[in-house]
Amino acid sequence: MAQEANFTYLIDLINPYLPDAEDISKEETVRLIIKQVSNNQYLPMPASSTLNKYAADGISRTAAKKLLKFINKETASLEEYFSKIGADQLTLIANKLKKDGISSDVYRGKVPALLAKLFTEECERVASRKNNRKQKIPIQSEDEDIFTKTVSDEMFAAVFRHVNVSEMDAVKNSNAIHAFVLKPELLPFNYEKLRQLVESNITNYAVARGVRKNDVVGLRAARLLRNYAQSGIPSNLLGELLNYVFLEHAEHAFKLYTRAEIYKSSRIIDNEGVYLKDNEEKIQLVFGVSQLNDSLQDAIDNVIEELKDFQNNQSNELVVARDMLDTSVLESQLGEERSREIIKMIVPDDDEFDEIPSYGIFLGYQFETNKDLVDCSANVAKTRCLETVKEDMNQAIRQLNQAIKSCHLQKSSFYVYMLPFTKASEDGNKIMREVIGE
Repeated sequence: MAQEANFTYLIDLINPYLPDAEDISKEETVRLIIKQVSNNQYLPMPASSTLNKYAADGISRTAAKKLLKFINKETASLEEYFSKIGADQLTLIANKLKKDGISSDVYRGKVPALLAKLFTEECERVASRKNNRKQKIPIQSEDEDIFTKTVSDEMFAAVFRHVNVSEMDAVKNSNAIHAFVLKPELLPFNYEKLRQLVESNITNYAVARGVRKNDVVGLRAARLLRNYAQSGIPSNLLGELLNYVFLEHAEHAFKLYTRAEIYKSSRIIDNEGVYLKDNEEKIQLVFGVSQLNDSLQDAIDNVIEELKDFQNNQSNELVVARDMLDTSVLESQLGEERSREIIKMIVPDDDEFDEIPSYGIFLGYQFETNKDLVDCSANVAKTRCLETVKEDMNQAIRQLNQAIKSCHLQKSSFYVYMLPFTKASEDGNKIMREVIGE
């Protein structure tokens, strides 16, 4: 009986042979295929756990559909890529394809074209597979759905430098921790572009999804945030807003509602915001938590305390994500019909919904280092700054791993964003006063 040339088979087939592979792991092979097919435009690149899942169980329907948008474009020629595999390795692949009954007349010279064809056909097969997921929810208009961003992020790359990304070993679900730094990477940090980014997102953050934005709405949003900040509810308004920016821009986790936008109706929720994320395996509800603290260690400790508060870890019952979603708030922000459609997506019998709560965390902290950033050139100072931020991320990973284990949160997903400030608490308050007034 002929072997099926599915995604798992094809990854196993080419796994040791790709010319630019940094190692022979299947995770690396899947990553390179996605990168090549999309001409490095597949963003964000799936986490290591997701890549390994694709290698073991096959590519997801969502990922296959996304890749098909790039396949057959001149900028992403799979056939040309596979032709760079060594001649002896191509012969081994040809023999394997014959032995497994994939092709009886394949030889070394035909392997690159056949591999490209098989990968394309597999993506088409998976993409056309019947989808049991509920249909995406229209918001305000037929051409806008809940899986669209509300953030204004055109200047994101001009504001931040992405220093590093890693994962937390304690987390057994998809996760990532990112370290960013403000440009230019020199102390004291310059906040002008950050202020502009914050100002451009005041309305997006404080006003419900789908509401038409204009100058009047913008003025109301600024007034609402001033009242919200003065209420004492947020300990760090800038941290809350930046968590929204990072989650929508970098994580593609899209806002359902934020604590700030429902403050006008005198409603209070435990978390800072609720986001919907399709992580290509399951749909997740992501709950926002942020800290802006002069101590990185204290920032992490405070975040964990917040998680314990609304996870209710002392309970003998499992706290599931849908129970943490305030449906009355959802209805008031998005309307009865649309909120009903979202709720249908997260019913218990839908195996494409992750019932375990996920968390989006922003950690703003005060930059501290023993390295000399003064008596040196600008390039050396930038290098030392980046080295310090990487060390900070390693510290955060160690601390978060320990806390996640002690709180039994290993089944949750965590999406963490770190950003150093010159003086975290003082600078955060000053930036928000300059943007929304006092």
